[in-house]
Amino acid sequence: MSELISPTDRLKMRLVFKRIDHIQEHLEAMQRDPHGLEYPPWKNEVDNIWKKIFSDINDMSEDSQKTVLEAMRETWVSYITHYGAVES
Repeated sequence: MSELISPTDRLKMRLVFKRIDHIQEHLEAMQRDPHGLEYPPWKNEVDNIWKKIFSDINDMSEDSQKTVLEAMRETWVSYITHYGAVES
């Protein structure tokens, strides 16, 4: 049986899911206008949001990490497929 989710993990999970929702909004906008002037700032912002998400995930317990990673898989795969790797 998996461990109970700690209050800290629960908060981080909520933040991650809110950020994923934000990313999905950006991805829709990016898909509508991939050659527009706003595309580079959108991409930069989305890359930075992903960095925050993975930083939060890194601080979670293993069970919480698995839950979040599974829940965000479709969004991450879509992003990485269409927009490339996160730059350092």
